[in-house]
Amino acid sequence: MLSYRHGFHAGNHADVLKHWACVLMAEYMGKKEKPYWYVDTHSGAGVYSLSSDQSKKTAEFEKGIQAIWQEAMPEVFSSYTGLIQKLNHGDNLKLYPGSPWFVGECLNKGDRARLFELHPQDFKILNKNFGGNRSIKTEQVDGFSALISLLPPPTKRALVVIDPPYEQTKEYDLVVNNVKQSLKRFATGVYVVWYPLLNRSTLKNKQGLSEKMVTKLKGVGAKSYLDVRFWVSGKDEEEVGMYGSGLMILNPPWNLEKQLNEGLPFLVKTLGQSKQAGFSLEFKEI
Repeated sequence: MLSYRHGFHAGNHADVLKHWACVLMAEYMGKKEKPYWYVDTHSGAGVYSLSSDQSKKTAEFEKGIQAIWQEAMPEVFSSYTGLIQKLNHGDNLKLYPGSPWFVGECLNKGDRARLFELHPQDFKILNKNFGGNRSIKTEQVDGFSALISLLPPPTKRALVVIDPPYEQTKEYDLVVNNVKQSLKRFATGVYVVWYPLLNRSTLKNKQGLSEKMVTKLKGVGAKSYLDVRFWVSGKDEEEVGMYGSGLMILNPPWNLEKQLNEGLPFLVKTLGQSKQAGFSLEFKEI
C-alpha cells in the first residue's frame, strides 16, 4: 500500500517531537571530527507547504508547530526553530521541513545522507529537493531492505531514522526484524524508531501494537535505549485519533535524556489538549 502522504500531517505534535529530537542527535553526531552517515528509511517529500491542500485539509500543524511558534521557548529548541526560520527566510511560517531537511542542514563536510522513499509522487519531490546535493543520495526503493544493504557504513558511524507509516499491521514486526538485522551488522549505530500512540476505536486491530513493538525493541541487543513518549491528551479521551507518539532510540547520545527533560514540559504546556497531556522518558543501559 502506498496511500500514506505525510503532507496531511506535516508539522503536527508528533513531528515537533521527532524533528526536535533528530536535530539534537544530529548536532551531537556532528561534534566529532569523524564523519557519519544519516539514513532515513521512509523520507517522504522532505519539505511541505503548510498552505497546500493536504495541509489545509487536516490543519494538524495548527496544534503543532504553529502553536509553539510565537511562544518563548527553552534554549534547547533554538537549533530546531532556527532551521525552520532558515527554510522560511524568517518568522513567517509557510514551509515545514521533514527529517531529511532538518538533518541534511546539520551535516558537515564528509558526512553523507541516504534517503529512501517508495511513494512515486513523494519521491519525485524528495529528489527535486535534494538532487543537487552531492552529499545526499535519494533512492526510490523500500527503505527496510535498503538499510540492511548499507550497513555497516564506511565511516562506522551512523544516525538511522526508521519512520514507516504503519498503514499495515505487519509493519510493526518489520521494524523489529529490521532493527535486529541492522544491529547484527552494525551494533554501534544510533537507531531512532518513531511510533504512534493510538486511541482509534475504529482500528482495534492496531491497539497496543506500538507498545508491543517497543517492548520487543528493548530486547534486540542494543547497548542502551531511550524510550521517549509525549501525549497531548489521555488515551481514552477521544474516540478517534493519535493521542501522542514516541521515539525508541537505541544507543542514544549520552546527553539526549537531559536535553529532552529540559524541553518536554514546554511541549506539554503549549501543545497539550487536556489535563492528561504528559511525557515519559525511560533510559536503560544493558
